[in-house]
Amino acid sequence: MKYSHNLLILIATLCFTGCNTHKLTVEDTTVTRSIELQKYIDDLLAEDADNKRIERQYLNEIAIAQKNDDQDAYKFYMLEFMSIPRLKLPEWMKNEPGYVLPLSDEDILNRQFKLIVRVKPGTGEQQD
Repeated sequence: MKYSHNLLILIATLCFTGCNTHKLTVEDTTVTRSIELQKYIDDLLAEDADNKRIERQYLNEIAIAQKNDDQDAYKFYMLEFMSIPRLKLPEWMKNEPGYVLPLSDEDILNRQFKLIVRVKPGTGEQQD
């Protein structure tokens, strides 16, 4: 008797709680960030942007040194360029406003050192 009573309670519980017909959609989910987390993200993106600006400056100096056949300047700026920290950002952070796109190999070969900053969606790309 006790066994069938427990089984009956289990079946009743499953019937009342196990049938959820509402399917979740993206609209049902909201994501919020704390002020501290957003500040951390903004600071990290700013540091990454500063590093990329310095990279572009050094690449420009390297190109000038190559053009003028200045070996000392070339070596100096090449060592400086190699010492710039490269931050490994998670992929999702690369979609954040303020993210600076890295230079492609083609940009470097063509000496196109423009700074392209990701801005809020719908506002286009901003060049610095």
